[in-house]
Amino acid sequence: MKLKRLLIISLSFCWLGSSSQVIKEIRPGSLSSITKIWENLNLSSKIHTGLVIYDLNKENWIFGYRDDQFFTPASCTKLLTMYTALRYLDDDITSAYYKVKDDTMMVWGGGDPGTLYPDIHGISPMVEFLKSTDKTIVFSNHHFKTERYGSGWSWDDYPEDYQCERTAFPIYGNRIWIDRFADSIIITPKYFEEITTIKPDTAEEQGRNEWGNSYFYNYDPSLKESHVAVPVSFFENDMRMMWSDATGKIIHFKDIPISGNVEQIKGTARDSLIKWMMYESDNFIAEQLILACAMKQTSEMNETDFIEKVIQGPLMILPDKIDWVDGSGLSRYNMITPRSLVVLLQQLIKQHGLDFVKSMLPAGGKSGTLITDYRGINGQPYVFAKSGTLRHMYCLTGILVTKSGKVLLFSWMNNEIPGRIAPLKQSMEYFFTYLRDNY
Repeated sequence: MKLKRLLIISLSFCWLGSSSQVIKEIRPGSLSSITKIWENLNLSSKIHTGLVIYDLNKENWIFGYRDDQFFTPASCTKLLTMYTALRYLDDDITSAYYKVKDDTMMVWGGGDPGTLYPDIHGISPMVEFLKSTDKTIVFSNHHFKTERYGSGWSWDDYPEDYQCERTAFPIYGNRIWIDRFADSIIITPKYFEEITTIKPDTAEEQGRNEWGNSYFYNYDPSLKESHVAVPVSFFENDMRMMWSDATGKIIHFKDIPISGNVEQIKGTARDSLIKWMMYESDNFIAEQLILACAMKQTSEMNETDFIEKVIQGPLMILPDKIDWVDGSGLSRYNMITPRSLVVLLQQLIKQHGLDFVKSMLPAGGKSGTLITDYRGINGQPYVFAKSGTLRHMYCLTGILVTKSGKVLLFSWMNNEIPGRIAPLKQSMEYFFTYLRDNY
């Protein structure tokens, strides 16, 4: 089917609440200038691509191409996680749930990813709380009803910083942090010093074996300093020792169900975690936030059952039944349409305001994962968006502000990209610049 016949546009309705969209084909004689610019890019002959644009001021859909088809969203999945975390978590998320009986304190982890995470500045309330108790501390993992890795993740990414294991008691970002200043090297937590091999080399490289009982760091002495991280492979003793080192307490483990009335230890500020997750596309935080939501709502860390409840509940407002399996977008099993992501943005803006949503998204040419892309004029960003990248995939969903002050919501999804993505990003920037200057 020719491109012209596939281009679609909404007349006057938007998806919000229970309203429905009316879609018609654009006839060849009524092709808009936006359509002509899109047609000239000639992307559809090279990749599986889809784009939809919504005018927030006029409340109508102004352009769509394959916007009802499904794509793997990669880290654009984090928009779903952001929506869910804002809906279900308190302003300060729960680090742990506990119950005191006689001289024993039973503790069930709440999944707080901010606990002693170097990239999240501030105190770690759970660590301070445990330091202050005189009770015997017993951790339970009974409520952790999932796996350390998500469904559809790449098994051989285990040594990569972007694929950390999931736990009920996250600490230090579930990583080893190696900071080098000249020949001075600091490993955090110190517990892993004995099983980490460090040596000079001609290039920087770090990693571990599959089972996590051997780590290495090869450094380039010509560099004055470097800072790297390696995901931890957790065994019960690793968890015990890391928490013992952090709190100065002996930590015991016992498999006990959570029941009855429990107290909560408040943890990291929710919005600071969400912002870091969105700016840096932090997969670890995304996964832990979903587990924290599941625990808050169901008293179990089971992301599969919880996500299905969210899909069948508040996400029924989406126009398409999505496949959503993890918090980060690492899974290739995630599938969503461009129009569903824009409807999700509509809901976020409706519930939290445009300024808040913009503040949570990387700004083109200024911050986060977009710091080198989609630069504005005189340093003023015009694109605020979440990108999603996996091999052969590049997606972008967010907000575009035109010179005339109009606010456009868009989702541009690209799968099955052969070779480098740089030429595609150049085409996208050309298209966005046209929208900024002419709409």
